[in-house]
Amino acid sequence: MIKIAMYVSNHGFGHASRISALAEQFISLGVYCHIVSEKPKFLFKNLNPEYSSQHFRSVDVGVKHGKNLTVDLIQTKQSILRLMGDKDKIIAREVSFIRECDINFIIADVPFLVSEIAVYAKIPAYAVSNFEWWYIYSDLFKDDPEMRPVLNCIWGMYQAFTHSFVLPFSTKDSTQALSRCTEVGLLARKRYNYVNIRKQNNWAKETPILLVMFGGEGDMEISLENLCTAFQGIVISTNQNVLASNHFTVSFDSDFVNLIHNADVVICKPGYSTFAEVAQFGKRIIYCPRGAYPEEIALVNGINRYKNAKHIPSFMLSTSNWRQVLNSTLIRKSFKNWFKNENSKIAGTIVSAYLKDSNPYSKLISVYDLGSNSLNYCLFDLHNRKELHCAHLSTKLGRGLKTNHFSQARLRSVQEITSPLMNVDRHVTSTKYMIATGVNRSADNSEDLLSWYRKIYGIDVELISPEREYLYVYYASKQTADELGNPSMAIDIGGASTEVVFHLGGGHYKAHSIQLGLLELSDMRIPKASISDYTDRIKERVSNANVSHIIGIGLTYTYLAQVLFKNNTTDLDTYHNRKIEINDIKSTLANINKGDISEIVPYLSDPDYLDILRTSLGISISLLDKLGMSEIIVCAKGISAGYALWRCSVRH
Repeated sequence: MIKIAMYVSNHGFGHASRISALAEQFISLGVYCHIVSEKPKFLFKNLNPEYSSQHFRSVDVGVKHGKNLTVDLIQTKQSILRLMGDKDKIIAREVSFIRECDINFIIADVPFLVSEIAVYAKIPAYAVSNFEWWYIYSDLFKDDPEMRPVLNCIWGMYQAFTHSFVLPFSTKDSTQALSRCTEVGLLARKRYNYVNIRKQNNWAKETPILLVMFGGEGDMEISLENLCTAFQGIVISTNQNVLASNHFTVSFDSDFVNLIHNADVVICKPGYSTFAEVAQFGKRIIYCPRGAYPEEIALVNGINRYKNAKHIPSFMLSTSNWRQVLNSTLIRKSFKNWFKNENSKIAGTIVSAYLKDSNPYSKLISVYDLGSNSLNYCLFDLHNRKELHCAHLSTKLGRGLKTNHFSQARLRSVQEITSPLMNVDRHVTSTKYMIATGVNRSADNSEDLLSWYRKIYGIDVELISPEREYLYVYYASKQTADELGNPSMAIDIGGASTEVVFHLGGGHYKAHSIQLGLLELSDMRIPKASISDYTDRIKERVSNANVSHIIGIGLTYTYLAQVLFKNNTTDLDTYHNRKIEINDIKSTLANINKGDISEIVPYLSDPDYLDILRTSLGISISLLDKLGMSEIIVCAKGISAGYALWRCSVRH
């Protein structure tokens, strides 16, 4: 599993907002994100907690604001000097953190100390921003000789980033300290579950909505009472002291992306994240500059290309003449939005950069295994015969398949579940393959789903035979079998079929496919006879063999290990080559049958999988008993990795 650290500038909410948007894309690919930020947790509330964590520390200071968002030069300077004085201590602390968490690379938006942290940790560091702090500080302190050595040091640290990804609303000046730059598209938080606030609050459909938002830094003196009087609609802000009848108060942790989508006009300060989030929905903007702040040049130049934007001077925030400002804004027609959210492309581009920097000679393939319960993803380096990254998505494709026909609702659900991962991976520089197994072989309309993947993602999709499936099981389990000693039996219990591979050594094997799996067995509510009959069929396949080890391959056994070892890590390699003892299996099954599941619920990947867990425990006990063995060795590699290893063997 790839693990990254994402360092967020300790300034406003904008840096945190766009890092949150980028982290979400990495997480969809199964990448674990360590967020290093002192900003409130609600800014990262949309991130999957199984694949993310927030560490409340900071490695920069941004700028300090005074009244009406003007820059407090004295406080800013003092904060920078304190930071530089503590530089060595901060770097040592973060290097220790990087090593402890086994971080693969770092992203910075855009603290300059991160490049030195990465140098000492010996991993790549990537800057992602529309500006850097040297540009800001060199303008603010251009007449301060005491700051020149500090500025030179900051310049050098920005130059040391492995690569820099430059966002829109930037200029050559605003990113001049960055080197090895690549321009990328718009990075902005997306809307998730749209809530119509007009309907929710019983406001008339034609009621216009004006949203006032000035981010997380400083205080703007705005006459909201006058604004409410002038505006013939609803005014939304976080100010709790406005008594106007048409004012609607929201909290700081509200879903502002949804509020923006509902609004007709947004009043804001120039800020990248605000501009980006407003513009992606084609909304009208009234913005007020902050004054002598260098980043604004790039921001304003960018937003002026957007036809729905209107500038007002800061003194007008306290004016009583809001009606004229609003009328000139509201009469504007809505223009086609020229901004496009490219979050997934940016994430895929950064992953590709890391993989290239880590091994410039690698030859990458992305392999998708679409089975009955899940989509398994493997990013594999053919040159080095090595798994670089894996991810797993619960699709429940085979659930409820009674007539050998997928419902259209089920197909749409699988498409929605798998698309975020595939949208990022399509921008990773690799050749894409998909193999379909399990219920895809029995469903009469599986081609509807497979052809969709071919059309939308241009993937080489193959509905494989049982013989191909156990071939890939052989390759996935071969290294483990060779290490343990042969003869060994590898078993992959899928949703709709079971593959049994008997490793004979010397590259020889025997294999069988049983067209029965966890879905059907769990639907039977586990009659003892059905499990016994099932394991008898497995035993028959190896009746004449002196099996020395049983290797449990794939998600069934990694998830089983997850529950038995009470470890909810998403990095399933943690369980590779671990031993599952029969006594632990029996005690866990006994507790489940008694209804005592409190200890295992936190470790279930999906609460709906309790029946499947019970079934896999019962199968394992029955199989071990019949073969006279006491343990199963977990092989975390699945058939997606097996497929990649097979391609290595035939030199594709």
